[in-house]
Amino acid sequence: MNSILKPRHRKLVPVAGLVVCGIAAALHLRADPVGELSRRLQDPDAQVRYRAAKQLEELGPNAHAAVDVLAGSVSDDDPKVRYRSAKALSKMGELAAAAVPSLTEGLKDSDREVRYYCAKSLYKIGEAAEPARDAVVAALADTDPEVRCYLVKALSKIGEEHQPSMQAVEKLLQDPNQEVRKAAKDALEDMQD
Repeated sequence: MNSILKPRHRKLVPVAGLVVCGIAAALHLRADPVGELSRRLQDPDAQVRYRAAKQLEELGPNAHAAVDVLAGSVSDDDPKVRYRSAKALSKMGELAAAAVPSLTEGLKDSDREVRYYCAKSLYKIGEAAEPARDAVVAALADTDPEVRCYLVKALSKIGEEHQPSMQAVEKLLQDPNQEVRKAAKDALEDMQD
């Protein structure tokens, strides 16, 4: 049978097929990206879960329908999936309020990145993170200064007029890290307004 394609173009047929498949997959993902990425967060392959969390992070507040599945992924077996899920939640602000219990647990994680993004998420959630207040106060002993900074910032939103929170932040005015001391000073001003 004679082909309409010249011999030099015939070798491009498999590549064109892959391109068409890729476009079809992208169109499917575009139809319900959050739903599809949420399903991928439950894939047995940690790399697939990580990439799904990263893509949800890139969608920011537009991925708020995935808050529950991201909250569950904060306790994933893989630390990269845990931190990326917490980071995705940090991009959603108040829309991630349903994740407060998972983020609170994440403050005890052995991985520094997970603790950092859990603290940052609680700060971004703001007043709705108030149920985490006691855990945030307890976590102020974290060894990482960047984690402590976000914990202090979170308390500035959820620890107003709460004496134990204010006392804990006052102690950080003596922290060895300058950024933590500045965050504590700013937080106390916010808490006393």
